[in-house]
Amino acid sequence: MILRRSQTTLRGYLDTALAWLDNTTLLGRSLRWYLTSWPLGLVFLLLALLLPVLVDLPTLTAAVSICIYAMLALGLNIVVGYAGLLDLGYVAFFVIGSYTVAVGTGGILQNAQDHAFNIPTYPFWLLLPLAALLAGIFGVLLGAPTLRLRGDYLAIVTLGFGEIVPIIFQNLPFFFGQFGMSALPPADINNIPLLGSITFSDPLNVTPFYYLALAALVIVVLAVYALRDSSLGRAWIAIREDETAAAASGVNLVRTKLLAFGLGATVGGIGGALNAAFVTTIAPSDFNFGISITILIMIVLGGIGSIPGVILGAAILRFFDVYLVSTVSAALQSNSTTSNLLAGHDINQAKLLIYGIVLLVMILLRPQGLIPNRRRSRELKGIGASVEGASAVGLLEREEAGLDVPVEDTLDETAYAGSGSDAQGGE
Repeated sequence: MILRRSQTTLRGYLDTALAWLDNTTLLGRSLRWYLTSWPLGLVFLLLALLLPVLVDLPTLTAAVSICIYAMLALGLNIVVGYAGLLDLGYVAFFVIGSYTVAVGTGGILQNAQDHAFNIPTYPFWLLLPLAALLAGIFGVLLGAPTLRLRGDYLAIVTLGFGEIVPIIFQNLPFFFGQFGMSALPPADINNIPLLGSITFSDPLNVTPFYYLALAALVIVVLAVYALRDSSLGRAWIAIREDETAAAASGVNLVRTKLLAFGLGATVGGIGGALNAAFVTTIAPSDFNFGISITILIMIVLGGIGSIPGVILGAAILRFFDVYLVSTVSAALQSNSTTSNLLAGHDINQAKLLIYGIVLLVMILLRPQGLIPNRRRSRELKGIGASVEGASAVGLLEREEAGLDVPVEDTLDETAYAGSGSDAQGGE
């Protein structure tokens, strides 16, 4: 009873704040529009460009990791958020991208007799698209045998794939087993007009690699936006809502699902390639099931299907993981007072517990995420087209453009959710 009252109170405060943002206007637009649309994105992009001169080295290192994991979350969002296919083995494509760069830049492999031999080395700028291509191919290979699976069965198969791939790299002698491999950062670029030289190999200067990761993230965001608004994106959403109805409407389920797996895996391969070049040392133990779950939590926290929400969720969790956990743990380890119950404890051991609590709170209080996708938010609330036949998609497009919705076209909850036995007919 107390939990329910607290939940109701928090929701009331949240609804009041959102209503105030909706009713307060600036230059003809509501404040909520400025906080959820492209102007806010431009502000954050400007801050991101200025970040190297505003923060120290550990914070900038965390920012690089945030960019990489934001790309991974955007790739998984294609599969889970758009197509509605629950993929619990996304870490496999992260592994493939990382090992592609490690093998291509290390220039050394090991045969069955434990004798190392040299192989040709390739520049990072060639290995980056190669990693994306290989990850995309394996994404299609994963999707092919799962075309007839849905729900929990699909999750189990993808989970198995995510567990198998790191084990393969661990047991094949060519990749030095559990010891892992070393990767090289991108080669330095000299004599660039107006920029001079760009050095990627200096561990005390991560600014060039930060701008590289940020540029890759911006390209991925633009590509995902283009995919979302394309006919393929609408086909993904149709499959997510009702696969049978989508097939009856002419959507090619095989091609559409394979493209979702392949494109999502391609983004994962890009993230893996950047990760290997940044950390310079990878091992199979670095790629566990927890990474797939963490990326999925990023999507749930930010908002399934919402690009700004996914980036925000990745930024919050990754900054907590890379920066705050180590900082707080170091402070607690140095605190020897007996009055502090947390003194001497390692917060890193309770990280997954904290993630679970955050996920539980989000499910109870705000299942649509911190920055929800408008269409997804209306689905969770059971709101659809009005009785008069207004298009819910058309109204959403008007809202996203900052236009007012006519009173006669306001959405009727009962028109979508139904009532009585009809409400139970859909999935």
